[in-house]
Amino acid sequence: MTRARLVLGLAAWLCAACGGATPPPTSHAPARFGKLEGRPSAKGWLPPTPGGQAQVLAVEGGVAGDRVMSLVEVPEGDCAVAIARATPSVDDVDLFAYGEDGAVLGSDEGSDKAPALLICPPHPRRILVMARIAAGHGLVAIGVERVALRDAERAANVYGVRYRPGEIARRMTVWPGLDEKIEQHRRRVGGRWVDVRRVAVPLDARTPTRVSAPVDAEHCLDVLVAPSDEVTAVDVVAQAEDGTILGRAASEGRDRSLVVCSPTPATISLELRPHLGIGVAVVMLSRSEDGSEADIDAEALRLDVFAFGSVPEERKRHAREQAALGYAAPRVVASGSLTLGRRQSYSLELPEGCVRLDWVSGSPLRGVEAWLYGVDGALLAGERGKNPRLFRCGPAASVRLDAGTLSRTGPFAVELYLEKGTPKLLDKHPLAASRLLARMTRQGLIATARQVGAVYANELTSTSLARQPLTLPFGRCLDVTLAVGPGGEGVEVRLVRPDGSELGLARGATATSVRACALDAAAGSAPEVVAEMRLAAGTATGLLTAHQADPRPKAP
Repeated sequence: MTRARLVLGLAAWLCAACGGATPPPTSHAPARFGKLEGRPSAKGWLPPTPGGQAQVLAVEGGVAGDRVMSLVEVPEGDCAVAIARATPSVDDVDLFAYGEDGAVLGSDEGSDKAPALLICPPHPRRILVMARIAAGHGLVAIGVERVALRDAERAANVYGVRYRPGEIARRMTVWPGLDEKIEQHRRRVGGRWVDVRRVAVPLDARTPTRVSAPVDAEHCLDVLVAPSDEVTAVDVVAQAEDGTILGRAASEGRDRSLVVCSPTPATISLELRPHLGIGVAVVMLSRSEDGSEADIDAEALRLDVFAFGSVPEERKRHAREQAALGYAAPRVVASGSLTLGRRQSYSLELPEGCVRLDWVSGSPLRGVEAWLYGVDGALLAGERGKNPRLFRCGPAASVRLDAGTLSRTGPFAVELYLEKGTPKLLDKHPLAASRLLARMTRQGLIATARQVGAVYANELTSTSLARQPLTLPFGRCLDVTLAVGPGGEGVEVRLVRPDGSELGLARGATATSVRACALDAAAGSAPEVVAEMRLAAGTATGLLTAHQADPRPKAP
């Protein structure tokens, strides 16, 4: 196909939304209102439309995830309609418009391949128009038509614009209890979050709506979907870039939520579809703050990196790391291969004191869940990830290790390391001790269990505060970690001065950490602080420990 024929065909797609017969071309050349940058425009102009003259900005082919974009100048007193059209092999196209400062001027992420946006004053003179292939493969064209302000509504109807400028923002500002909803959700999930995006999307039981979202490396993405009353039972499915289904969102009443974590940069696609009705949903995306991933104790969908080596190769690499920390050679207490859809059990004999069970995965195993139970069925430890690490403190005993894979099958080995020199208090509260040691290890506060330091036990409830006096000298920081045993959930620890001023607050499902620093003379005059602890529900024993640290960054 020649370039000229390609452009004429795409011009026909772009004009297909006009409806009715197309007026004959005029003899005069249309006025160019848009200056293209970064790439040349397609040759030629689209035929006149009821709204005026439309201009093809860019034409490109691609697959799901690929983008077509162009920068255009629009007079500040005029409106513009941005549209995208695609070949039949493209199933879904999303369209976006941005200002030069990154501000979102409009978006159409509905499930169709004929998106359209109306952009009206006030808007920047230079606008970036971008289309993204959400599903399928083929050719995509984007175009813009200049529209006088008085003709904006008619042009929007001609091109099938879903939302008028500012309509989505207005709908979200009047959405009842939206801020309270996200705050309650974050308390349940734990961790610390930063808003990334809030967008209202149309829902229709006849066709799914797709929204793409990036996941930063070594971070997590929290997704909360709040549907309107017009729809019923919304399904939210998370998919990887290759179309693999990662999982379905959990229910929070009418709302849906999920957490996706990734060790490497990734992009996921959310597919939303109600069982009944036509309405709208607000999709709220949040990114975890640096270092707060260990605070997330909710059931989370995780994108784990594949193990690249065999079990012997991974064991050798792991042994070198542990030898550098002073550990003796481990003993293999279990080995085998995990299969999807089946949980496997292994009987183990553990010595007295604290031990650590390190899971070593071989390629292509990923997404492991592991639990450790006593002979009476009591949970002693539980972790998940590529290579879970389980701590157990207590007397010598027979235990049962249960494990399963969430994503891929593969071989594994479980190594036992002795943790010597740990406080005897940990042996009395094995589940709380396991959560405390696992939390501090993930946070990088300790490298071995014997570094846990002084541990304090307190009985926690939801109806009263437990208090533990601590010391925070001037010029130092204090890292406080709290974990609970069976019977309670929703832990909270708050650091306060004797005068009641707050230094820090943290929450988690079963364990959490908070840091406070005394870096000014006024705060340094009173080194005493108090850790106030409580539960959201139930009654349980809490184990707390505090480590002083230098606030200055470590030398490279």
